[in-house]
Amino acid sequence: MIGLFLVDLLLSRRLGISLYPYYWVPVVLAALFATPRQVGWFTSLAIILTVVWSLLSPQATSVKLLLRLAGLIGMAWVAMHLSRELREKERSNRELKDHYQLLAENAPDVVLSSDRQGRISWVSPSVRQLLGHDARDLRERSIAELVLEPDRARLDRAIGQVLQGQNSGCDLRFRAADGDGRWISMALRPVQGPDGAVSGMVGSWRDIQGEVDARLAEERTKAALAASEERLRLTMENTSTGIALLDAEGHVLSINPAGGGLLDRNPADLEGLTWPSFSPPQDRDSEAPLMAELLEGRRRCYRLRKRILQGERPPLWVDCSVSCCRRPDGSLAFVIAQFNDVTDMVQAEAALATSEQRYRLLAENSSDVVLLIKEGLVSWISPSLTSMLGWRPEDWIGHPLSRFIPADEHPVLERDLRTLAAGGTVVRRLQALSHDHSHRWVELHASPHRDPQGRLDGIVGSFRTVDQEVAAERELARRACTDELTGLVNRHEALERITAIAGRVLRKGDATAVLFCDLDNFKEINDTFGHVPGDELLRTVASRIRTGLRSGDMAARIGGDEMVVVLQGVRGLGDAVTIAEKLRRAVAEPIATSAGSLSITLSIGVTMVRPGENPDEIISRADHAMYRAKQTGRNQVLPFSDHTDSAEGRSVTWQPVL
Repeated sequence: MIGLFLVDLLLSRRLGISLYPYYWVPVVLAALFATPRQVGWFTSLAIILTVVWSLLSPQATSVKLLLRLAGLIGMAWVAMHLSRELREKERSNRELKDHYQLLAENAPDVVLSSDRQGRISWVSPSVRQLLGHDARDLRERSIAELVLEPDRARLDRAIGQVLQGQNSGCDLRFRAADGDGRWISMALRPVQGPDGAVSGMVGSWRDIQGEVDARLAEERTKAALAASEERLRLTMENTSTGIALLDAEGHVLSINPAGGGLLDRNPADLEGLTWPSFSPPQDRDSEAPLMAELLEGRRRCYRLRKRILQGERPPLWVDCSVSCCRRPDGSLAFVIAQFNDVTDMVQAEAALATSEQRYRLLAENSSDVVLLIKEGLVSWISPSLTSMLGWRPEDWIGHPLSRFIPADEHPVLERDLRTLAAGGTVVRRLQALSHDHSHRWVELHASPHRDPQGRLDGIVGSFRTVDQEVAAERELARRACTDELTGLVNRHEALERITAIAGRVLRKGDATAVLFCDLDNFKEINDTFGHVPGDELLRTVASRIRTGLRSGDMAARIGGDEMVVVLQGVRGLGDAVTIAEKLRRAVAEPIATSAGSLSITLSIGVTMVRPGENPDEIISRADHAMYRAKQTGRNQVLPFSDHTDSAEGRSVTWQPVL
């Protein structure tokens, strides 16, 4: 604008040509690239220059100036309005672009574009969740490379339809990053160029593995259903269980051969008779309320033991289970009664009841504690409780078992009680409180207790103390993960812990360092003074290292005189080097042994754990740094540096534990 003003002055004085009437042109043009505020400032500048030109030009008059200013202000208002609309449209387009990009990148379906040959030019990041591939790795790759060989013909047909200008879609098996095939529903649409020809494709991939699995499962179910109908017919005809189908009034609709045999009648002669007529009068009265509740829908099924009449022979005891088969509208289709001969079982239970006193004597004199729990309370417990835990039986009777179990064991006990209530059995080791309030380890065997009618009537169990077994198992577990000479973590356990640490997602300020420590000239001490002083020296060094660590750190012996220290929660390599230096100084103090006072020094290599590494890489770096420390004078701490350390100094001999 200023340039236009200067040119206008030059032309008006030299050639008599004035650009003064056209000062509104730059103001209007500014609306194409400037904001409304900037157009306002530009307009102000134009007004000032217009006034200045009028003062400098002798032919300018006040009327002309006012007209020019009015026109300029009017054009400025138009320019500002135009600028505001352009900026609003630009912002709207940008928001719309961001919105569609956000949808494409975060949609559960994968969105992609490709050229005519199917080479992917862009694919949304959600392809990682779908197939495990990184979106950047798939660019310039052909869709056909991701499709399993048997399905590529369908892919070619789908692409051919798109190249003809048609939308296309098909279900294909794609190869995931882990190598497995996965069913994907693919939809493709043509992208047409200015000349109307197809220049590429856009499409989407949707995971239908669950739908395919469900469809295959449905087909298998239908086939299995057809087979099961045949098996059901054969089962009805050949099962040893009596099965009768009844109507709502209890009339027999049909009965299988086994049922007719139990009733000692021909199945054809039983049709039309009523189910209650097969039982003695006293058994009919006990079953009638159950049958009424079943028919009214208040009960899904019922089970009981009853007697059935067999003509001239004595009644037969059967275990009877009765349930309803209803139509989709809830109306009764028929009643199913299943019954088995349990006469021998009933007689055996009667004999068992007569011997209950003998079993009770056995429980009362057993070395294990036997108890019976009913309605959540101990109802009986054997006297051996006193010799085992110091309690008298009456101390437990009438109280819940949880009262005599430490509080931290209550969640496990409650879960086991639910298992027992559901009819399962439990074998569990847990702690019990003795009379002197000490904790004793016991092994509990428990199972549901049922009454003679087969109904759940409590819990019966036994337990014995296993303190020695638990102590022995813990000692074995401790020895399995510690070095016997030094008491440090052993090599296998150290590798597992480092693997677990490297697999975690580290938070800021929560880095992990590994120190590889090697005693300097330890072999000469062993050769000079013998292995006994050498072992004493190793134990003292291990003790000093362990003392110098924090509670969350770990020290392990992985070789003869090699140790690894894992430092968790350090802020960086500098912190790790500081701690390593403290350990080095602590070890350097003279050590009293059977061969006299001896001194030993440490060479320490330090490295940081990188997430996702395997332990071999981590320890190899620390070992390499330690070896440089030995090469450059021993008795020092050296951190591993990617810039100064290389594999030329040492061929690392660290081997992982298999």
